[in-house]
Amino acid sequence: MSSLAVTAIGVDQPGIIARVTGVLYKHGGNLTDSSMTILGGHFAIMLLVDCGTAPDELETALTESTRDLGLIVRVAEVGEGHESAPASHVLTVYGTDRPGIVHAASRTLADAGVNVTDLTTRVLAGEQPVYACVMEVAVPAATDEEALAALVRDGVGGVEVSVQPIDAETL
Repeated sequence: MSSLAVTAIGVDQPGIIARVTGVLYKHGGNLTDSSMTILGGHFAIMLLVDCGTAPDELETALTESTRDLGLIVRVAEVGEGHESAPASHVLTVYGTDRPGIVHAASRTLADAGVNVTDLTTRVLAGEQPVYACVMEVAVPAATDEEALAALVRDGVGGVEVSVQPIDAETL
């Protein structure tokens, strides 16, 4: 059985998840990891699936089954991943919307040895649009939270940054 990456995106509408997972089920696929969300009115799917069906065959089946939904589907075999450190903190960045915020923040974190495990962004409407970025991050044990926030604040410039530990009991 191969580990396959399945991606799909299309205009958000009811039934997308049911249709995609129905095809996976018919092909004996086991959904092992997933992320699905609405991005700017489009529904985006990223899945890891253990499946005995060849990637091109599964992609064809998914494309045919979702044609009326207008999804763009891709399937590729992926090698084994590795165990990553779990997220230990939530880091938020808020500032006036402009290009480069995610790049500057992620570059600063990478240089500090911090791994981003999940990232979500939104532009909050208003008189002056605000860019909101929320990251779950794996912070090395010896890292000072306030120093990390200051590092990101300086690396991005003109933003508010907070770093909070994740309460394991909440997860």
